[in-house]
Amino acid sequence: MPPAPALSLGRPVRRGAPPSSVEAVRETDSDALVSRMHACEAGYLPLDEYAPLFLKPGHPHARRPPLISIGTYLRVQEVDRYVDTFLRTGSLTGTHPTQERVQIVSLGAGSDTRFWRMAARTPTLHRYVELDFPESVQSKMASIQHHAALSAPLGEVHTTPHSLTGDTYGLLGTDLRKLAQQPSEWAIIAELLNPAYPTLLLCECVLAYMDKEAADVLLTQCMQYGPRMSVLCYDMCIAGDAPHTEASPTRFGQVMLQNLRVRHLALPGARTCTTPNAYQARFEALARATEPSVPMRLTQGAYTLCASWRALPSAERERITRLERLDEVEELEMLLGHYCMAWVERSFMVQ
Repeated sequence: MPPAPALSLGRPVRRGAPPSSVEAVRETDSDALVSRMHACEAGYLPLDEYAPLFLKPGHPHARRPPLISIGTYLRVQEVDRYVDTFLRTGSLTGTHPTQERVQIVSLGAGSDTRFWRMAARTPTLHRYVELDFPESVQSKMASIQHHAALSAPLGEVHTTPHSLTGDTYGLLGTDLRKLAQQPSEWAIIAELLNPAYPTLLLCECVLAYMDKEAADVLLTQCMQYGPRMSVLCYDMCIAGDAPHTEASPTRFGQVMLQNLRVRHLALPGARTCTTPNAYQARFEALARATEPSVPMRLTQGAYTLCASWRALPSAERERITRLERLDEVEELEMLLGHYCMAWVERSFMVQ
């Protein structure tokens, strides 16, 4: 069996002193940023003029293998599609444009550029809030303050040592593992939002790094904020597309965990939520538990990136495979089968 790429979809391990757990997680964001940049430059994705503005000086801008680039392409396309639909309709599955304000909270946002690429020009956007480690936020703040292309869309900006807010944008430094126990930090976030508006909680490759119990406490607190909440998640599923909510890692999943352990990434969340169905059941249970006595409408779904790949039009799959002459289709589908999209939407029904 071929070795599995790392979670960030692949970079050699640095030698020297081992990083702390926080540093190791933050490094995965830098890797993902470089992977996105290469996917854009190689033609998989449209050019992202904002991504290079967040690249740290001296960070290697290496090419990525086709397996990595196709995984990055599908990840970005899938998350972008849902975010775009939410911004336009107020729902992850909506079909009719809305005039109502909407808001997004991105957990562990890192170097993500979606606010600038997609949300900044959306007339219905009330607020786009990004949360991450204080060290990551300080780095992102420095990039925003240094580049007019990033700061201009924000309007009037206010900063503290670990936060930056604009007219519709908020960037706050916090430890997500402890946020639910930090009422002062949660109050700052709540002040930026309006509980009456549809709210999307974006969890892109973040829950795998958190203990399930701590993550569920955080997700529950977020879901209790307003009556119309959506959760969108992209993450690992180390048991592949097994139909069960509890399943052991596949051999491929075990190799992935071993590779990531070398990079000092324990991934407690990935070990306890191992299939797409497990994520779907988890989000549905959390949504129902927020107000169990209140009638609600729930919709949910989950699938692997392999399903996304196979659902592409044949002409698009052919274009993608020709860009860098992909030969390892079987290995690609094995890799894509160990990452998934999962989502839930909950709205309280008026009695």
